[in-house]
Amino acid sequence: MVDVSQKVISLFDDLVLQGEQIKTACKKMYFSGGKKAIDAQSFEAWRTSCLTLLRSTFGTSSPHYDSFINLKFFDHYNSTLLYLGILQGAREDIRKGYFYHKDLMLSVNIFNAFLASALLFSEKGETVKALGLLEAVLQEALRKLSEAHGMTPDQSDDMRGIASALARSHVIPEETREKICQACDYLKASLDGAGAAASFPDWQSWLQKFLYEFLGARIVIVN
Repeated sequence: MVDVSQKVISLFDDLVLQGEQIKTACKKMYFSGGKKAIDAQSFEAWRTSCLTLLRSTFGTSSPHYDSFINLKFFDHYNSTLLYLGILQGAREDIRKGYFYHKDLMLSVNIFNAFLASALLFSEKGETVKALGLLEAVLQEALRKLSEAHGMTPDQSDDMRGIASALARSHVIPEETREKICQACDYLKASLDGAGAAASFPDWQSWLQKFLYEFLGARIVIVN
């Protein structure tokens, strides 16, 4: 299983190491009087890689990216010291769990829009459309939650199977797994012709809470 945060931390480790090497080279040159001998091309390549990683990890409106891109250039040695400070701070934030995952944020927003549409369909008596959206959102939310925790469900896995795997991995508690199974029973009975309109708002509301508690909780916006 792939731990996304650890993979990103590893990328920051590589850039911090490169920055330390640049800092050491600059320090030797400065104390020997060769202030202009630094390889400017290597420095800019490193700086660009840092910006790319900060942007893809935290977004362009984060304080890490903003501080890095707007830092006033002094000289290669002192600027490298400041850039390293920003990188190390960003890395520490990820270690503490402050990880901005744009894909999850987009998914939660889209899923909520679908759930709002589902409630409207239900209120208009278009039950099949409403149930179809509810089922699709629950299924995709479970897959997104699995992927966020480094799990890759098979395409053949049903919602009960995915929920059981999440519970075994302690991603969701047992009571949530049971609730998901109840939602599956509700969807099956309703699609088979049993009445769904009366309880649909309750299930729609539950799924919204599920999204925020288990997908939204994976997102910490640091801007």
